[in-house]
Amino acid sequence: MRRCLKLLVLIAVPALIYFAFFGCGAKDDVFHIGVLQWTEKVRPFELTYKGVLDGLSVKGFKQGVNLKISYRNAEQDKTLALKIAREFVKKEVDVIVSLGTGSSLAALKATENKQIPIVFSIVGAPKATGIIHDFDDSGRNITGVSMKVPVKEQFEIVKEALPGVKMMGIIYCTEMPQAVSTGKEAAVAAPEFGWSQFTISLPIEKLPQLGKIVQSLAQKVDAIYIPTDPVLGLPENLKKIIRLSDEQRIPVLAVARKFVEDGALMAVHCDFYEIGRQAADPIVKVLGGVDPRTIPSQLPTMKKFSLNLKKAQQLHIKIKRNIVLKADNVFD
Repeated sequence: MRRCLKLLVLIAVPALIYFAFFGCGAKDDVFHIGVLQWTEKVRPFELTYKGVLDGLSVKGFKQGVNLKISYRNAEQDKTLALKIAREFVKKEVDVIVSLGTGSSLAALKATENKQIPIVFSIVGAPKATGIIHDFDDSGRNITGVSMKVPVKEQFEIVKEALPGVKMMGIIYCTEMPQAVSTGKEAAVAAPEFGWSQFTISLPIEKLPQLGKIVQSLAQKVDAIYIPTDPVLGLPENLKKIIRLSDEQRIPVLAVARKFVEDGALMAVHCDFYEIGRQAADPIVKVLGGVDPRTIPSQLPTMKKFSLNLKKAQQLHIKIKRNIVLKADNVFD
């Protein structure tokens, strides 16, 4: 009899939890998530989205079982992003997952009159760009996980690895607000490390002149820092910056592992897959009925240091052993 009672408890308790959370109706058994991705051309976005899916799966949310996902890619088009977000509102999705700053701003605009919850990820500067009012209280129908690693944390390892730097070059495109915000943050931080700084803020219409601009910049500085910038981070633009900087033996400092793998010297960065998994937690809370405004937005819990030793050798830069030992990813 006791064995039968134990078996009954093992079966009944999970069932009670399930029905308490998901409800009894067939409609409530399946949650609808609208995913608005800013671009498919930059691999970190792909990694973040995969992290979201895996994080939800670990928490028991699986497509075709209790989860329906409508995925759309705006490909860096603000007008299209807003149109997609409005479609999600019209469909009355349970939550909009916005991947990228442009996607998040579009989702907020689309939900001004109908407060559908939003969870963001892969956003570089959520407060500075107006996505949230503060990390503890977004002030609106949104929460999420930023990709932001403070510039000072990035510059600390640069100072240690490249003690000869005196003039720091900073370049960013003014098209996206997170690039402007983190670019300005870098310009303010540079003097604290004993560096002079030479900053170029590049309007999108000047992008065809990127080659000449980088050539000129590389002749004036000891290193070039590219902040969180979806435009200059595009493969064709990043490769051009790295190639032209290499010609002047000037190292490029970036904000993502992929950029280091592709030829930048180093980066202190988030793990994009992990911030996606991290975002699954607030998504699940929102699906459970929690007001997103009451869920604090987060910085990455996992930070990585990537180093390209092959590039250091090409540029005749000596990297001390203690710096190499600190690296999570070494490309040689």
